[in-house]
Amino acid sequence: MPHNRAIAVFTDLDGTLLDHDTYSWTDARPALDRLKQLSIPLIAVSSKTLAELEHINQTSGLFDGLIGENGGVIALGGNVEQYGPATETVDRTREEIKSAVTVPVDSFRTVSPEVIAAETGLPLEDAIRAGQRHCSDPLIWQPAAKDIAVARKIAEKADLTLVKGGRFHTLCGPSSKGIAMRRMVERLSVAWLQESADGTHQRFTTIALGDSPNDIPMLAEADYAVQIPSKHGKRTLPLLEHSNLRIAPEPGPAGWSKAVNDILDQIINTNKNSEVLHG
Repeated sequence: MPHNRAIAVFTDLDGTLLDHDTYSWTDARPALDRLKQLSIPLIAVSSKTLAELEHINQTSGLFDGLIGENGGVIALGGNVEQYGPATETVDRTREEIKSAVTVPVDSFRTVSPEVIAAETGLPLEDAIRAGQRHCSDPLIWQPAAKDIAVARKIAEKADLTLVKGGRFHTLCGPSSKGIAMRRMVERLSVAWLQESADGTHQRFTTIALGDSPNDIPMLAEADYAVQIPSKHGKRTLPLLEHSNLRIAPEPGPAGWSKAVNDILDQIINTNKNSEVLHG
């Protein structure tokens, strides 16, 4: 764990830290290197499964903590907490939606890894990990607006939500990226307190970055919110009202890097005596 943690960065992956088409994070290297140098924890916050996130982290070493399945599962320091609904509830609700809408409905939990690979562009081994879901399920469908409305009503009756991400509508629990972010900050604070020489409590300044509606709760929770523009979309409109919302100057990891560095520069200039910046 890092030693200097007055700042924590929370980031969505696909279309945000990872390029929408290539899944590469190479263009974010300048800011990533700076976070490591300053020992600022970086937390992945994604609709991806814990299996996917752990594999990404094993090969990249980017993250200090993981939040998967849209806030349904949290992993930090080898400890895992699951907040999402029971798998049976997700499966039953999906089948009710399938019977009620006018278009065919498949999902990551019902199709083969080969289909997931075709839908996402992932290599087969990655698609297998993407299918290892416990408390959420991305739907594979081509819905009309009325289908989405029907599906949301069915989900609500089961105390679930239907959240639109960058590529899929995901059936998941009432947990959100924002709630999970708040819990992760609590866990980081406890870890910092346990390792603090003087036993003082540290309030984190949080930076969050995302590109989709399912990132709104996370962005709303952050002190500094960054919206990453779509790589292939039209003019980017703000996802939410936020006193410290900024739209990155370009899509994907390059825009991510510039936005993070700009915020760090701002914090450095206004808080030059911070332990984080001198540790």
